[in-house]
Amino acid sequence: MNEATPDGLCDEQGPIPTFGPIRLDDQGRIVISEEEIEARAEAGLRMLRALAFMPDDDPPGTDEEFMRNIDAERPHRPFFKGMY
Repeated sequence: MNEATPDGLCDEQGPIPTFGPIRLDDQGRIVISEEEIEARAEAGLRMLRALAFMPDDDPPGTDEEFMRNIDAERPHRPFFKGMY
């Protein structure tokens, strides 16, 4: 797998395409072709596969701090209680 470039994420096929917002018609309905649906899905799968090969170089304790901060905003119903 290639490493991410300054322009975006890459894999063995090259740069992974990115897409702008989905277009809406005057009624607020999504306007998207079958080809664009397929292209977006393929790019999404390529992105997930490439992410699996990226190093996990977050500083120690980052995950625990993230969970603690989420729970601090939800004391009535914590998501991560007991995991940090």
